[in-house]
Parts: sequence; structure tokens; C-alpha cells
Amino acid sequence: MKVAFFTLGCKVNQYETDLMMKSFLDCGYEICDFKEKADIYVINSCSVTNLSTRKTRQYLSRAKKMGTIVVLAGCYAQEIDKTKKLQNVDIIIGNKEKNDIVKIVEDYISLNKKDLVYKVSNINKIKKYTQTKSLDKGRQIRESVKIEDGCNNFCSYCIIPYVRGRVRSRKLDDIISEINKLVKSGVGEIVLVGIEIASYGKDFEDKELNLIDVIEKVSNIEGLKRIRLGSIEPRILTDENIYRLSKIDKLCPHFHLSVQSLDNNVLKRMNRKYTREDVFHIVDEIRKYFNNPAFTCDIIVGFPGETDAEFKNTIDGVKRISFYEVHAFKYSKRKWTLAATMDNQVDGNVSQKRSEELISLAKSLKEEYIKNMLGKNESILIESKNGEYLYGYTPNYVMVKVKSSDDIIGNQINVKLQKIDDDAVMAIK
Repeated sequence: MKVAFFTLGCKVNQYETDLMMKSFLDCGYEICDFKEKADIYVINSCSVTNLSTRKTRQYLSRAKKMGTIVVLAGCYAQEIDKTKKLQNVDIIIGNKEKNDIVKIVEDYISLNKKDLVYKVSNINKIKKYTQTKSLDKGRQIRESVKIEDGCNNFCSYCIIPYVRGRVRSRKLDDIISEINKLVKSGVGEIVLVGIEIASYGKDFEDKELNLIDVIEKVSNIEGLKRIRLGSIEPRILTDENIYRLSKIDKLCPHFHLSVQSLDNNVLKRMNRKYTREDVFHIVDEIRKYFNNPAFTCDIIVGFPGETDAEFKNTIDGVKRISFYEVHAFKYSKRKWTLAATMDNQVDGNVSQKRSEELISLAKSLKEEYIKNMLGKNESILIESKNGEYLYGYTPNYVMVKVKSSDDIIGNQINVKLQKIDDDAVMAIK
């Protein structure tokens, strides 16, 4: 039987899709493209924004028109009440139940069920990290590895603690074992991901391990070329931790800061536990120790009560930091969150204009960052080949292409950056 997947949302979701694919492959199923005719379609969903839930429903509808069995998995599934009618779905499974997806689907088939199957645990009662399989082979040169699940922060806009539960950290031995297997299969770069990786270890009784410890241990894996970090909450980046990170040669100088806003009043309403000044200090400290680090971020515009002056503070802060990339999101009301009940909800047209202004600024900052790299020598890890060009990324996450007939995917090579060329920076060996 053929199984097709479509994944929405974050790198954690993509990692969990890879695990579900492995579960089906191990049981003799064939994985096919979502556009192909399949016997089973799995939508691994996201519920961070209203847009993501709307897209989830669209793909459920598309899948139902193509296949016989449609499975809704993940965060949007955690939102769905058992009594709520949902069209175009045969099986609903929560985040914990992803571990058992094959058995759930096979039970559905063997019993010839017609009614909706609902298998969603109360995620808030799960206290330990649960993962029954691990990846033993990479599909790409750069692969994500999940080290943590859940979040304890309860930011006023965010539904994630309700659909992912509390912080649950993966055992270090399991992390190291999986990365060892991936590296032996040809993976050159590992991205450490989680729902809130900065909280790694907070749920351990001895509390002796934290994120920095994990990175240091992973860096000792023989054959691993690079380590990259997923999104990180700024508070983990203390002066001491930044110094420790600077001593890890394999760590890419690419920091995705989940800042959300750079106005102190907005940050306070968001229940974020830092100030704009804290973020500026962190960036300045990182620049002391790392060569040309790239800073990327998430910014929410149009948060309840955000004034023109508060938005200007964010714009000024983005300029001051000179982010390499900015992921701009218009604020989206989410159920169960405090922000959804706040007064002074910002008009959608105002949010749209602010989003456009931020995106325009981000584009110019990215161009400036890349222009400053032209003429310099950089190391790239070759990830793919398309026609006469090899493609790879610099440590600070700039895509580069170089003309070559060599078959050297997975190798690191030194190149000289020449010019911006559509989808990448052109370079020569």
C-alpha cells in the first residue's frame, strides 16, 4: 500500500513526519509524493496561526478527493474536541499517537471502520519525552534531530503549550546514538530542534544538563561536519553560554532568535521575559566571539494594543541588529490564549501595512548582508546538484552555487563568493 505525507509548520513536525515515514517503511509500505494516488494520506498539522489551521483543512479536503483513508495528525488534531465534526478525515491522532500511527491505521483497515477514529491523548498529562523510533539513515546532507518537546513559557499569544504540553527533554544518550547513525549514513550537518530547545534539561531531576551541554557533546561525534541550532529563546544566551558556544568549532554562526517584538511594552504584554536591551546585548556579545554571525528572527506585528510608536521601536531594533532574515507574522487570535481576550485588537489593514513594511526592510537588510560577503572566501557544505551547478550553504546560512562537474555532495569545499545570482550567490572554487 502507498502512503503520502504533507507536513505543515516547524522543523519538529518535519522530523516527526520522517519518523512516521520510517514506521510505515519498516512495515512494508511504500512512500509516495502527496500529489500521487495513495491509499493513505497523512496530514501532519500545525496550529500556530489561523492561516496554518486553514491550510491544514485545505489539504485534508485535497487528500480526501484523492485517497481512501485520510489521517489528521499533530497540533491541529490536539485542538479538535472529540465531539466536534470535522470533514474529510477518517482518523485523528495527537502528537503522542504519532508513535503508533501504523497500528492505528491498520486497526482501522482490519475492522473496516466507517466512523471517525479519534486517538488524542491529553498532552498536558504527559511528563516524559516519548519517542519509540529513531532515524538511522538521512535523506539529505542536512538533517534535523529533535532533542526536546513542549514549552512552559505560556506567552500570551501562543497556543503551543496547550497542544504540545510541558517541557520534556530527550535523553542525551538517545540523541547521540541517533546522530551517530545519521552521520554514518552520510549526513554532514545536524540541526538540533525542539519546541523550546533553550529549556532542554529543565525537566530532569538533577538539572545537570542544558542545551549548551548537548551541543558540546554532539560536537565530539566523529565525522559530523556541522551543527546548526533551531529557534532559540534569547534567555539561554548568557555571556557564559555565548563564550562556551564560541569554543565549538562545528557550531554554525547562525542564530535564529525568537524575539517576537523589539518594543518593551509589547514584550511585557506578550509575557516574554526579556527586554529589547537584553537582545541587543546578546547580539553584541555574539559578535565579539563569532566571525560575521547571521541573526534571523520571528517578529509578530499587530499584537493587541501595538501602537505606531511601539511598532517603530521594533523597526528601529531590527535595523540596529541588522538581521539577515526576518520571518514576519501578523498576529493571529488563538483559542485558550490570554491575548485573544485583550482589548485594543489591531485592525487587520494596519497589521498588513506593518507586515509589508517589515518584509521590505528585511529584504534590504538581507541584500546588504550578502553584498558585504562578496569577494570573500567561504566554506560551503555541498548538499545538492542541479544541472551544472553544485549547491550548498555557508556556515552562516547563505545559499551558494558553484559550477562544477565533480560529484562531491556531502563534502565541504572552499569557494570565493562573486555575485548574487537569482536563487543563490555565485561562487568559484
